[in-house]
Amino acid sequence: GTLLNRAHRLTPKVERAIRSAQDAGVLVMPATGRARSGPWVEEVLDPLFYKSRRGVFLQGLIVCDGEQCILDSRLVPQIGQRVLRVCDEPTPALVTAYCNEKLYFPAGFEDDDRIKRYASYGEAQPEPLEELELRQALANANKLLVLASEPELPRLRSRLESALRFRPARVVKALDWTLEVLPRGGSKGYGVSRLLQSIDVHPKDVMAVGDGENDIEMMRLVGCSVAMGNASPKLKRVAKYQVSCNENDGVAEAIERALNGDFVF
Repeated sequence: GTLLNRAHRLTPKVERAIRSAQDAGVLVMPATGRARSGPWVEEVLDPLFYKSRRGVFLQGLIVCDGEQCILDSRLVPQIGQRVLRVCDEPTPALVTAYCNEKLYFPAGFEDDDRIKRYASYGEAQPEPLEELELRQALANANKLLVLASEPELPRLRSRLESALRFRPARVVKALDWTLEVLPRGGSKGYGVSRLLQSIDVHPKDVMAVGDGENDIEMMRLVGCSVAMGNASPKLKRVAKYQVSCNENDGVAEAIERALNGDFVF
């Protein structure tokens, strides 16, 4: 995690740091893999950003500038069925679909531990669909979320990447036990670039803080890239600076150091 700690909570220190930046006239915006739905919106997003709809969501596939949606990227319809075939064997992984601000999964898996685990993160709450409706959701998805387990993830990722090699889609690791299938070219970096164009801000005047492989394109875009202490090794190699982990208020440290002039943009 970046903004939230391991318990998926915003710590008081991080909240105070963001408020200090906002009070100083600094524009702070979310760039997240999450949808703009679920308990985290009421608990974190709306209070922290004063119910502003400006931000980058779903790994950069949905971008909002106020009430206007300026980007809504979708997978081509055939990708969902190809992913389903790959994930069906040898060890079944669970394929779910993000459509706008909804997350859908196959009916009959309501008690599956993977669904319960993901729901506990406070993101878009998974909703069951029967087979025909789910196929329609897969054909109109912004992204696919594949729920598996830590041990099987590397092999599953390799098989998915092989199956999608010549298709307009790509595979990224979001959590230690999940993979995401995105439209090719879709990323937080592209989403952030579209939002910055909309508000007339140059990327080199921006600081980004992140922790995952899905943040790499965003880090390469901005003038000041900061990796959390709990970031993946790939991200740490790309970022210009590093701060403490999310358990030790790394985002607060990044903001304080930026406001104090410790970071060069």
